Amino acid sequence: MTRRSFEGATVLVTGAGGGLGRALALRFAAAGANVVALDKDAAGIDSLAAELGRLGTACLPLPCDVTDAGACSVAVAQAIERFGSLDVLVNNAGMSHRSGFAATGLDVIRRVMDVNFFGAVNCTKAALPHLVARRGLVVVISSVAGFTPLVARTGYAASKHAVHGFFDSLRTELAPRGVDVMVACPSFIA
Repeated sequence: MTRRSFEGATVLVTGAGGGLGRALALRFAAAGANVVALDKDAAGIDSLAAELGRLGTACLPLPCDVTDAGACSVAVAQAIERFGSLDVLVNNAGMSHRSGFAATGLDVIRRVMDVNFFGAVNCTKAALPHLVARRGLVVVISSVAGFTPLVARTGYAASKHAVHGFFDSLRTELAPRGVDVMVACPSFIA
């Protein structure tokens, strides 16, 4: 993967309403990118858009549940309508869970997989034709749990292991088409 300039690029960040997603959106904006901010938290992305507006950065805040593939497709279409292209997708939206497997309901594990894994897959599927057209970049935020076991984190670790398998494989599929795929694995963050 080569170093990229984000000046004038359009970057879509999921989970942009707070935490790491907000920090990533601010950083891409500082690098000169237009930002498309997706999150279920409408107030969070509206606040981000207001802050970016004060800094002179164009931001399109779009409430979106990444577990809904149709909603992801609509959001990407709105981003293309507003900015004309999509250069970077940052799959950051996620959730954690902490409990031993014996004490965890299967519905909890399904929800963690739906958000952490399928949310990233849904957004990537919707954005892919546009990223191929721009020889863009897909970033997915995983975790150290994606490659090492964590006690009382079975569902979370499973979702992040799935992210690794999927996006590492997708990298090999997309490389000949000029699209880079990066898996970032932060440890515990505030």
